[in-house]
Amino acid sequence: MLKTFARDLPPPHIRAHPSQRTASNVAMAHDEARAFFASDEALCPDFVLAHARELKASLAASLAARPAPKCKTIVVVTSGGTTAPLERTQVRCVDNFSSGTRGTRLVEEFLAREDVEVVMVQRDGSVTPHERLVVDSVEREQRDGRSGVFNAGVDAVGARGRARHALDAFELSSSGREGEPSTATAREPHRAHVEEAIRRRAVEAKRLTVVRFKTVYEYLAYLKVTCEAVEEEAKSRGGRAVVVLAAAVSDFYVPWRDLPTHKIQSDAHASANGLELKLSPVPKMLGMISREWAPSAYVVGFKLETDANILDAKSRKSLERYSLDAVIANELESRYRKVTVFTREGDRRDLTIKENDASASERSAPQYGADTLEDQIVRDLLARATAARPRP
Repeated sequence: MLKTFARDLPPPHIRAHPSQRTASNVAMAHDEARAFFASDEALCPDFVLAHARELKASLAASLAARPAPKCKTIVVVTSGGTTAPLERTQVRCVDNFSSGTRGTRLVEEFLAREDVEVVMVQRDGSVTPHERLVVDSVEREQRDGRSGVFNAGVDAVGARGRARHALDAFELSSSGREGEPSTATAREPHRAHVEEAIRRRAVEAKRLTVVRFKTVYEYLAYLKVTCEAVEEEAKSRGGRAVVVLAAAVSDFYVPWRDLPTHKIQSDAHASANGLELKLSPVPKMLGMISREWAPSAYVVGFKLETDANILDAKSRKSLERYSLDAVIANELESRYRKVTVFTREGDRRDLTIKENDASASERSAPQYGADTLEDQIVRDLLARATAARPRP
């Protein structure tokens, strides 16, 4: 049985005025952040906090050492989903479906601008910039059934027997002479994608830094120090930081103090009642970015819902509650065809791709540039960040 415990809200007739709610949210965010990052290990393990301190120093030194001319715009993009461990050994966890596709595509489009540097806060093992170009090419071949590599894995009911893998884009060729090594070459259907991925990775490597996380503890701790380091470096360059929060962050977790040390034993919960879990709300620290961690940054949140009827209202609420500059709203079924940008100035703008491109986009087709929804998002956000007035 899964139980979640939400914060109690007062009845509607006695709820606070919006200005009072804002002040209350700020105070709550400060309190929750202070408790989460405390050294008592009640909510977050000390080894994660220690690693975060090391990360901040390393990241700050790396950004400062960039050769001139340095990019004045530094963008933090979070990508992928967080896990909520159920034991300290982290054998079992609560996870979500995010593969990091949106965040990765945004990173690719930000890096396509030569005057932008990117720090990607990425879920370990999630989709990687440019590598997806090769993986998606393999997936299309698998889906279209053009390769015997994949046809060999089709069983009697037509199920594909092999998962996609970037190595399936290559083949080994041999001269036939004994002692000579084989040569790995890209197969013809994938050669152009392999070359494009390698070219882009080589050109953009000096403007991309990757910070990897897995658990929600790591995500929050690493996001804090990343924002602080990027804010300081952007200001020293006379530029501005932009923070784009595309990661799918856990809403519920088990505080560190409540986690068992060892793996939960299945035979101890084999009765009819099964395993009962108590999950607590993850501390809401999104507002800390604009208020403390990176106060001069242009901060962008994402809101994903399965019910389109509540999406607009919840997006506008996030703008106020977390002091965001913009929220990108997307509905689950149409997220690769359409998004809506809401801003703190009250603007609302729909970004869409052509219907005839929609099916390709939803299949993660390897595209860059003007035909993609992510390019539209990046162009819109960079223009708004440049023109935005300082946050009150």
